[in-house]
Amino acid sequence: MSHLPDSGLSLDDLRTRVDEIDARIHTALMERAQAEAGIQAAGRAAGAAPALFQPERDADLMRQMVERHQGDLPLATVEHIWRDLICACTSLQADTAVHLDGSADLIEMLDLARFYFGFSVELVPGSDAADVVGAVTASAGDLGLVSLIDRAELPWWRGLSESGALVRARLPFVILDERPADLPALVLAKADSMIDNADIAVYDARWSDLLPGNLMDEGIEVLSFFRSAAGVDALLAISGELTEEDVRAACLAAGAAPEVLRRVGGYAAPIDGNGDPDDTFAAEDEEPQG
Repeated sequence: MSHLPDSGLSLDDLRTRVDEIDARIHTALMERAQAEAGIQAAGRAAGAAPALFQPERDADLMRQMVERHQGDLPLATVEHIWRDLICACTSLQADTAVHLDGSADLIEMLDLARFYFGFSVELVPGSDAADVVGAVTASAGDLGLVSLIDRAELPWWRGLSESGALVRARLPFVILDERPADLPALVLAKADSMIDNADIAVYDARWSDLLPGNLMDEGIEVLSFFRSAAGVDALLAISGELTEEDVRAACLAAGAAPEVLRRVGGYAAPIDGNGDPDDTFAAEDEEPQG
């Protein structure tokens, strides 16, 4: 029987080892599902509704996973398996649907939804981003996926509110070269209150004139904007450590303070899976000029 030079084990021995590892993985998956069921049961006993989506906890777990990952197994594969597992376990306890932005490419949107939420969750196509906002707001605990494009067809973020749908996550979370499911998007969900400790805060901002041209210089990213005869609506992202007054001052320093500025959510800063896992991802897109 031939032996492989690197390990000193025969091919049959290696196959036996793989079978043993597969059995341990399967056992661990079942144990995890049982533990998750216990968590959900304890939550219901305490009066909490089951939740499919816990973005702050998900982000912390994913950062730990990226930090300890090594070897040839693609990080995106591990990310997908983990996310599918999380959603498969929690969707057994939570009746949640994910509403999809119909203005985006359907295939890309489906790939994104299945990558992050698995095959156990119901997907509901909507007509556009505003339709997704309305569906999430009207639901008990559904999620929404909205494609993130520079120039929006309508200022859908006007429908976001603290009592309804809010921006809760930005996808993709782990930035990788040539990664699957790489459609830029935002996850919308309800929250009991505004998340004050998010890495990135998201604001609805409106100007009756042109969009200030130096927002990026002040650390403000324009996620999307909508221009009309009445002026410019913009969805802004900026450090969550800043207060609303800080954001208004930064806009003024960039050219003009907005007539309307209100917080509409926040998210964990995406991380660079190609380099140091402690590095957050900085968008390289140029700011749209007014």
